[in-house]
Amino acid sequence: MIDAALLLAVLAVPLAAAVATWLVPGDDLRLILVVPTALVGLGLGLTLVARVVQRGRFTAFGDWLYLDHLGALALLIVTLVSALAALYSIAYFRSSANVHTLRAGETRRYFALFHLFVFTMVAATVAGNLGLLWTAVTATTFASAPLVDFYGSHGPLEAAWKFIMLAVAGELIALFGFLCLYASAVGWLGGSYNFAIPVLRAAGPHLSPTLATLGFLLVLVGFGTKAGLAPMHTWLPDAHSQAPAPICSMLSGAELNCAMLAIVRVLALATPAQHGGSELHSALLAFGLLSMAVGVVFLVSQRDYKRLLAYSSVDQMGLIAAGFGLGAPLAVFGALLQMLAHSLAKCLMFFNAGNLLLRFRTTTISEVRGMIRVAPAAAVLVLAGALAIAGAPPFGLFLSEASIVAGGIGARAFGAAGLIALLLLVGFLALVAPFSTMVFGEGRADPLPRRAELGAAVLLPGYVLLAAVLVLGVFVPGPLHTLLADAAREVRR
Repeated sequence: MIDAALLLAVLAVPLAAAVATWLVPGDDLRLILVVPTALVGLGLGLTLVARVVQRGRFTAFGDWLYLDHLGALALLIVTLVSALAALYSIAYFRSSANVHTLRAGETRRYFALFHLFVFTMVAATVAGNLGLLWTAVTATTFASAPLVDFYGSHGPLEAAWKFIMLAVAGELIALFGFLCLYASAVGWLGGSYNFAIPVLRAAGPHLSPTLATLGFLLVLVGFGTKAGLAPMHTWLPDAHSQAPAPICSMLSGAELNCAMLAIVRVLALATPAQHGGSELHSALLAFGLLSMAVGVVFLVSQRDYKRLLAYSSVDQMGLIAAGFGLGAPLAVFGALLQMLAHSLAKCLMFFNAGNLLLRFRTTTISEVRGMIRVAPAAAVLVLAGALAIAGAPPFGLFLSEASIVAGGIGARAFGAAGLIALLLLVGFLALVAPFSTMVFGEGRADPLPRRAELGAAVLLPGYVLLAAVLVLGVFVPGPLHTLLADAAREVRR
């Protein structure tokens, strides 16, 4: 009963906040809702994660809601990233350095859509029915697209429509994959059965191997589009470069992981039908390596730091897919840790991108120089964040990336492990070099008047994230390690 109430509450809080934000009069009241909603949502998420770690998976409302260790990890990421993005949103739009402070009506539209976006992502993490999972992941598109186009100019509008068209096309392909997965169980469960994840888990070895394989491949292509895997990734750089910085952090840090969660759920369900699932893992590994290669190629040639971070997401989601594709216990554990560490580090870097835009009024890398002299507190965040997202020790991504490579070596996949290591090295240089130049480079370092100074409010969320990514690199708390290890076993069942 308590579990059901908590699951219902974690869904109700952002949905109620979205409705309240739309209905209450006055921007002051709308802003007052943001902080308690973020903190309560995070508290409920952490409580549910703790209950899963202590008691294992559980369901509610007739298997419509379901939370296991894999879903709990995704829920942790969504609630943590969205809480920090909510706090940063207030500071970002109310900063004296922002030329686009929220006007009357914009606060209502922004935060109502923001809370609705959070609701759809939370729903994806706790969905116990594959039909509900598909609906929730699809709903994230329609909740987030208006936020991509929040500024309303030509570039954001084009990016939002491109996002909608490609994401919906992918989601329709994934729907056909879910239908194939349903059909794969008809021979064992009958012509009409509950399309719940626990039901399919139990029926796994009895699924039709052909239909289960086809279903997974369709879901991989379909939701791979939403997860930013190449070659279906083309919407991602546009959307992530045009959206407001707090929304970029949620798109990259949370929404991509919801799509990856759906892919991995179907992988875990379809693998028993293949009695090992080597073909499924090979397909996931191939998409992962291709995404890493495409991401790294475009990283090298970028001249816009927001697009640079967007292509880093393509690279990193490819690495996560490759980790799952390798299938070795250590590689899968590393992929799950990478999901968490990348989300925190990319959230930090998009906050940094927002701060850079506030201070320098440009997203062009060559026009930002000498940050260390004019904004040292922000410069520390930028440089440390760049090292973190690039996978330098002692940050969390170094540990997760090393685990994936070591897992590949342990599984004797030497070619794949070597290629991953090489792409990680090139990606490291392509990420660190431009941000180092922006921090230490010579040039006009103070092109704007004092009103563009960055306040503590826009810097604090970044320092919280930096501390979290650093802790993950030197110490993985026991409950988190248990969560990751059990989630890895669920993926490899």
